Amino acid sequence: MNLILAVALLFAASVPATTPVEQAFARGETLDYNLSWLKITGGTGRLTIGPSGEDSYRITSVAHSTPGFSRIFRVRDEIESTVARKDFSTLRYVKRLDEKDDKIEEVTTVDDGVATRTRRKVKKTRVPRPVFDPMSVMFYLRLVDLSPGKSYALTLIADGKVYDVQARVVRRETIDTPAGTFATVVVEPRMTSDGVEREEKLFIWYSDDERRIPVRIRTDVKFGSIIASLRGVQAGVTSVEPPPLKR
Repeated sequence: MNLILAVALLFAASVPATTPVEQAFARGETLDYNLSWLKITGGTGRLTIGPSGEDSYRITSVAHSTPGFSRIFRVRDEIESTVARKDFSTLRYVKRLDEKDDKIEEVTTVDDGVATRTRRKVKKTRVPRPVFDPMSVMFYLRLVDLSPGKSYALTLIADGKVYDVQARVVRRETIDTPAGTFATVVVEPRMTSDGVEREEKLFIWYSDDERRIPVRIRTDVKFGSIIASLRGVQAGVTSVEPPPLKR
């Protein structure tokens, strides 16, 4: 009996303990957001992550404008990313954007160091491993040390281009969201391609706890800031569609 117990303890010690973030990914997670532009709440969004087979995760993002805001600018965006569990490297990335009068559908697959992007034409690009997409990089950063001052060099594929990303943890900050008040760490991923920095600025506020939930996401563009503010968290994934905006 003692021998059996010793073997069991040795085996248990050899299996790395999963973190709360990894546990959330494995069982599935749903994050709901209010979307605002120029301080006007005009839409809802939902992020989900869950298992897709034994070796990969499926990440989704769906954003809708409200009926009222749609009279000004209609938005119906859907993004789906499939990533390898072991390093979050992108396997497949699908983007469907329906914004006002513009519609875009784009599929990128990554296989054996080559990213193949299909839009109107097919474009192939050599990429390293791991390589991330705009969705997977946000979830990957939840797995690393987010102490202020930390910085991570990553490679990202987006719109057929390869970007060098420097994700820097800039500060701690306490913020209010529809889901409550959170102590957070602020991460700024800066993207450059061929030495030119991307104009849009991105900031992500992660909860400063073991869950590392993205509680606020802000994109600064020419015509203002688009902000996603957390309004709810659920375990599991029942639907990728965001619920209606509550008034």
